[in-house]
Amino acid sequence: GYMKSEYLIPAAADIEEADDITALPAVPVAAVLPPDGEEQGLPEDEPREEAGAAYKTTTRVNFRTGASLEAAVIKTLNPGVTMDVLEYDAENWSKVLIDGVTGYIKSEYIISADKYEGVTAGGVEMLEWKSVKGILPLHRALLITDVRTKLTYTVQSFSNGLHADVEPLTKADTAVLLKTYGGKWKWDPRPVWVTFNGRTFAASINGMPHGGGTISGNGMNGQVCLHFLGSKPHNGNKAFERDHQAGVKEAYNAAK
Repeated sequence: GYMKSEYLIPAAADIEEADDITALPAVPVAAVLPPDGEEQGLPEDEPREEAGAAYKTTTRVNFRTGASLEAAVIKTLNPGVTMDVLEYDAENWSKVLIDGVTGYIKSEYIISADKYEGVTAGGVEMLEWKSVKGILPLHRALLITDVRTKLTYTVQSFSNGLHADVEPLTKADTAVLLKTYGGKWKWDPRPVWVTFNGRTFAASINGMPHGGGTISGNGMNGQVCLHFLGSKPHNGNKAFERDHQAGVKEAYNAAK
């Protein structure tokens, strides 16, 4: 029968021997069940993956000269790289074209571009901001897990615009957020997992309070920005946008 590949991972403990993935292993903060009906199999009328369409990488993966782990690496690709699939083999390797260069990628690490929104790794979803903002609750607790330190704290969003404007709920939450930045407020984006309503999403947060806030007595004057896949900063700073998107993808990769 059939299962959605995004809900499967290699059984081998050593990922370097099991596959061609280059992501960092980590323990996810929450398990996410597939949407209703997914676990019952692939409907016969759902289109299969096929050649001749645009695909994207779902993690950091090697782009090789041949269909083998022994083949030379042309380069290592980041998540979200678009390619044309020339020959697709769901169980093995796909022959792809990237920026005029032909090579091979293990098929389990690519997905049709029109399905890229909402890929899942180890219980962590990478979902486009345009979809997240429709379900991200305002003025309700969101559990944040700092991917690099595994420290957790709670925030709430009071505005879902180009990204989410959030603030810690309590002084204790503010203290943990500050600790993840080494005790000094910084603009630097950090990869985080955001959990609410039983789902966990890859995101990126900054550590510099600015603007206004809605919570008094939480030990922080202002707000910080929480970014998801495809979200943008208010000031149009492209470098800052790229840094946050890199943080989102680091958070997703860390769940592999």
